[in-house]
This record gives sequence, C-alpha cells and structure tokens, in this order.
Amino acid sequence: MKISRILPVVLLLLVFFSQPSYSQTKPNSVYFELVGNGCLYSINYDRLFTENLSGRIGLMYLSKLDLSFLTIDDIVIVPITLNYLIGNGSNKFEIGAGIDYLSFSGGSIFGLHANVSESKVFGTATIGYRYQQADGGFLFRIGFTPIFGENGLQPLAGLSLGFSF
Repeated sequence: MKISRILPVVLLLLVFFSQPSYSQTKPNSVYFELVGNGCLYSINYDRLFTENLSGRIGLMYLSKLDLSFLTIDDIVIVPITLNYLIGNGSNKFEIGAGIDYLSFSGGSIFGLHANVSESKVFGTATIGYRYQQADGGFLFRIGFTPIFGENGLQPLAGLSLGFSF
C-alpha cells in the first residue's frame, strides 16, 4: 500500500483521538490559505498535539483553469504537514514538512502534462510565522512554502487567516 494512502489516515486518527495535555485550551484551527502548500489556495484543519507540535490537512479544488504556467481541467490538492512550533505564548516560529497529494486531469502543472487523470505526491515544507492564542480566536500564518518533486523546487509563499476553537 502506498504511503500517500496511509499518511492521511494516520494523521486523521491522530487528530480526532489526541487530547491536549498542556495549556492549549483551544487546539483546533480552521483557516484559509492563499497560495501556500495548496499551490493556489486551500481550506485547512490544523490540530495542536502538544504546545509545539501540530498536524494539518487541507483541500484545494479547481475546475477549468487556464493560466500561462498552469492549464487544467480538474485538480485536487491535499496538503498534509506536521509542524514544529518554536516560541512561547501566541507568537511562534513554525517549521514543517509533509506531502501534497495532487490529482489532475487534462492539462499541465509544475511541468507534468496529462491528457487523462493522473495522481502524484510531492514534498512540501513550511518556514514562517504563526499567531495563535491558547484560548482560541483569530489565527494568522505567513511563510515560505516550497513544493519539491521530480521537476525540482517550486518556491511558493502562503498567507493564512482563520480561527482556533
């Protein structure tokens, strides 16, 4: 069985069955990320497992897009990352790594061309700033979010806005 099929299941199990054992009273977050690990945008769920470790899963979907560097009929991207948070209080330095599961049909993205449905797994990372209060509320993230794979490194940056609960 492929790691790209196992990793999302493991991450989801950790998310739903982990209990915070630290001062974080609102460990769940939902946010919108512009560009970032989802390439163009993504809607994400993030769970703090400890005060310094989080896991995130997101979703990006587009249909019929035609840009100079990207043409697609349908595309789904699922970013999955584990992040390490450095710092105390609401302001943290965030570093993370994970995968982007990409499924698309008819078009090209990052140098891949397909006339039929195709799925790929790319590596992804996060290096940036995160603002998240322990008692919930507003969440802000900004950072460098490269994607890398068979066609080299694609440098991207992301901006996230959401809330913790």
